[in-house]
Amino acid sequence: MGSFAGIVVLFGVVGFGQPGTSVMPVLKIEQGVRLAAMGGAGIGAVEDASAIYWNLAGLGRAQSYHCALSHHQWFAGIKDEVIHAALPSGQGALGLGLVYSGEPGVEFWDANNVPGDTFRTWNGAMSIGYGLSVAPNYQVGVALKGFYQVLYTTSGYGGAIDLGFACRPLPYLRLGATGRNIGFAAYGAGGEPMPIEAGVGGGLAVGPVNAVLDVIATMDNAPSLHAGVEYLPVPELAVRLGYRTGPQDLGTLGVLSGLTAGLGVNVGPLSLDYAITPYGKLGIAHRIGLRSTFARKGSGRVRIKVVDATTMRPLAASVATTGVISRNYETGITGEVLLTRLQSGDLVIYTSRTNYLPSVDSVSVEGDREQTAIIALSPPAYGAVTGVVADAGTRKPIGGNVAYRGLVQSSTTADALLGSYALRNLPAGEYEMTATGPSDEYVAQKCTLKVEPGRVTNKDFYLVRHHQTIVLRGINFETGKADLLPQFDSVLARAGEILRTNPGITVELAGHTDPREIATAEFPSNWELSQARADAVRQYLTATWGIAAERLTAHGYADTQPIAPNNTDDGMARNRRTEFRITGQ
Repeated sequence: MGSFAGIVVLFGVVGFGQPGTSVMPVLKIEQGVRLAAMGGAGIGAVEDASAIYWNLAGLGRAQSYHCALSHHQWFAGIKDEVIHAALPSGQGALGLGLVYSGEPGVEFWDANNVPGDTFRTWNGAMSIGYGLSVAPNYQVGVALKGFYQVLYTTSGYGGAIDLGFACRPLPYLRLGATGRNIGFAAYGAGGEPMPIEAGVGGGLAVGPVNAVLDVIATMDNAPSLHAGVEYLPVPELAVRLGYRTGPQDLGTLGVLSGLTAGLGVNVGPLSLDYAITPYGKLGIAHRIGLRSTFARKGSGRVRIKVVDATTMRPLAASVATTGVISRNYETGITGEVLLTRLQSGDLVIYTSRTNYLPSVDSVSVEGDREQTAIIALSPPAYGAVTGVVADAGTRKPIGGNVAYRGLVQSSTTADALLGSYALRNLPAGEYEMTATGPSDEYVAQKCTLKVEPGRVTNKDFYLVRHHQTIVLRGINFETGKADLLPQFDSVLARAGEILRTNPGITVELAGHTDPREIATAEFPSNWELSQARADAVRQYLTATWGIAAERLTAHGYADTQPIAPNNTDDGMARNRRTEFRITGQ
């Protein structure tokens, strides 16, 4: 029994807890060189294969295949060899861990303080676990472990489980909690207390700086605080520094024994890490490790950053995606959202925010790496639209309603007396506008209008009535002629505009003459003359205004439908006319 007590005291002095209060010191070996250099803090931040030790939930964050080998050189000849692996599978990753710790030349002292032979001790532990992403930014994990220890005259064995939880409430903040070594250990026929631990931690990532902080409570020692920072001046180099208040005894070994430091060199998928930890008068412990990462298809990540296009400050926005993943997100005040476990393919990103113009962007997802999509949203510039709503025949104001749909949508009332309307502070862009008259006898008119920033756009609506007849005043043909004269252009343009702005109406063009009979080689009678006048207007509208011919019919009525007495030259001039009649919609 004296030999057993001596070895336990040895491990206690090394710093694995208060002497004799728990067993299996191999379970307390910090696994993973990177985080060991950062004060031994990794509960909230871990996301690689070393999560099999720090926090099982971190395996749920692993997007690629990870493998890590490390060698720990302690004082008094104690050495550790550690192997870790993470294999992504399903919605998480499978983790494997092997640890061997040995000391080849421990000198035996009996109960009478007499030295004896030297002997070799060793510890081994094997872990297998799985971390699962249960929701975006939330992970859980569990591991089973077995361990074995060989001492001078006895050996021990046992088993335990580890539990873990992790979350990412903000893109730059990671949190975690874990319980370790919940199980049993036996030496011979008797059981021994396990080094059970519970801890919480967080990790903060801001640009090239990563900071970590853990608090760990153990069954065999006082709670300890672990903190560290990592700085990457370039992606290929990492400088690390940390401090921890336990499990070593700072009172015995000195405050400097809480320091940790290290370096990391990253070259492609490989990383070489080194950590150093002083233990006061006992000496210095060194760790060196090699990590490798191999991406897998379906492990793509896209980090979406939404910013103001002018200031480049982050914006809280709504993001919807289609393509390789269809889901809705909110970026929060950081303006970021991270999409994970993406297959290769196209990703379409729809981004919107109140008082900003929406954006549609696309990313070609590689499927085996992290990509960044910066979405710059612009606040809309504003313009205005003014105009009148009037009768197409009389050109007099009639009032009504003007509705608009575009970046925003609403409607306004046109003044019944003046026919005027005004749309102010419209975000610049294209709008579909619909004008309706004061009653159902008017045909609604639609158009597409572009609102320019900082400008007032004029848009007048001239509405036609169902079955309305409009006299094209100003088209007074010369006696016996059907030629369209240049001075008719403004009147014909009015007819063309009515047809263009009312694409759903059909029209009859009615030609009329005065009662004086005509008999020429070109026009044997007024019937042929009136038909020719209607045909001339129809041909002009199709050729000049591009009006579909099937929307226009032409008919000559001779002198059968006068609108003025024919006993004066002025009256007969008014009767030599062409009318514009709405026949359908």
